[in-house]
Amino acid sequence: MRCFKLIVTKCCLLSFFLFSELSADNGGILLPPGFKATVIADQIGEARGIAVRDNGDIYVSLLQAVDLNYICALRDSDGDGTMETIKFFGELGSMVKIIRIYNGYLYAGSTTQVVRYKLTEGKLLPQQHFEVIVSGFPKPRIHASKNLAFDGEGNLYVATGGPSNSCQEQERAMGSPGKMPCDELEWEGGVWKFDAERVNQLQQVDGELIATGVRNAVAFQWDEHKGELYGVSNGRDGLYQQWPQFYNERESAEKPAEEFLLIRKGNDFGWPYVYYDQEREAHMINPEYGGDGKTLAEDGLYDDPILSFPGHWAPVGLQFYHGSQFPEKYQGGAFVTFHGSWNRAPFPQQGYNVVFVPFEGKYPAGGYEVFADGFKGADVLLTPASATYRPTGIATDSDGALYLSEDNTGRVWKIEYTGEVDANVPVVGDLMANQSRAEAPVSTESFEVHSYDHKGSEIYKVYCMACHQVDGSGVPNMQPSLINSERFLNDDTYTIQLILQGSAGIENRQYNNLMPSLSSLSDQEISAVINYSKARFANSSKKVTSEQVREVRVSINQ
Repeated sequence: MRCFKLIVTKCCLLSFFLFSELSADNGGILLPPGFKATVIADQIGEARGIAVRDNGDIYVSLLQAVDLNYICALRDSDGDGTMETIKFFGELGSMVKIIRIYNGYLYAGSTTQVVRYKLTEGKLLPQQHFEVIVSGFPKPRIHASKNLAFDGEGNLYVATGGPSNSCQEQERAMGSPGKMPCDELEWEGGVWKFDAERVNQLQQVDGELIATGVRNAVAFQWDEHKGELYGVSNGRDGLYQQWPQFYNERESAEKPAEEFLLIRKGNDFGWPYVYYDQEREAHMINPEYGGDGKTLAEDGLYDDPILSFPGHWAPVGLQFYHGSQFPEKYQGGAFVTFHGSWNRAPFPQQGYNVVFVPFEGKYPAGGYEVFADGFKGADVLLTPASATYRPTGIATDSDGALYLSEDNTGRVWKIEYTGEVDANVPVVGDLMANQSRAEAPVSTESFEVHSYDHKGSEIYKVYCMACHQVDGSGVPNMQPSLINSERFLNDDTYTIQLILQGSAGIENRQYNNLMPSLSSLSDQEISAVINYSKARFANSSKKVTSEQVREVRVSINQ
């Protein structure tokens, strides 16, 4: 017993020193003067949504399972401000991005259903199996999470992401037209309302579609003080990669806007037929539906956002603030977390921050300001895989503290306002002067490449770089890395087939985004881009010939 106590004491001391060190610099992030962040948990998995219980227990949803479980439960057992008790539950079979506590239950949205767990007083983990509230959602290829909000009057709102980029006949293929009408809008790309208390609503038609044309509003919340439903939706990808005749690289990196939406019954926000251009402050017809980067949508046909953000910042968390701890300026405003997207190459990545949007009544009072930054770990970030942290979930507790998660290392911060300023701790404003340095595109020419193939480099830049990134590292969960990939290096037939046919027919795909067919490229172009990529990302001199490509193409067409 004495030995056990000694071990526990040493572990507690180690934990104390570890978290003290992590919190001395706000856990690696930058905040405004007077705020401090404490790391309360770390390495818990790919953390997304947060829900905070009145007793201080915290629940975090996960993108990937830990021992088949997709929800992490945390408790501060000794009152020292960090979470010593960490448990996992929720065998839901798929990722969970958003969780909410409502009327004594923890609600979780997976890819095809919404379930709830009864929370028992004094118990961290649910004591019963989950109940199904709504099921029967189609399982899309991308944007699969079911994002939840409650209005306090017994209604559950579910945001269902669009299952594609822009509802093309051939997904993400260069020049492929959009389906007209877009059949995906029947069940997806919108907001549905259900009875929050009724179990076993086994079909989506048990609910009501209240708004449509929403590409992917993972950031989604009902503000009980305003009596309104809000979401921040991710804009489309690939304007330059799929329509280079209409867009340049800068336009594709900056557009379309990420849209802050006030969602009411009957709204149509336009996806996939239009996108919102924050520079023109107007909806533009998407090129899949006859647009050319200049043609405006018919005035009044679609509902405008209440605020817009730069393209490809990737909003994934939304929290309105009504606590008493933060200064008056934050009352009634909204915090939005930006995970950072991938479709900005060859320009550096952006987002990777938390912004604050002041409100006046039900609408934003002007623009927004960066509240938390430094997540990238560098002034200029070239690839998503290189980011130190990627902020995701956000929530408040009954005392008005703000909780923030990220899914790269699985870290959770608690952010409080103390009013004290430490001159030795950098603040968020210190980073702003460096932001302009991130505007120049990154050239592949700056990297040393053995057996350099300039033709292959140009093809990679146009067709491949946005997904696989400038350094070939890909995007976690979305696009695979090419760096030293054994299959890419050694299975030329598979690589050629993948380029010619795309990834739609591959079963049990590990990555969410589809690779389009690039069969329109010539045999010589395909061999050039493969050879460039092998030399660039694996330092390999092994070559694929155009004759090999032609043989595979003929075998596919037979």
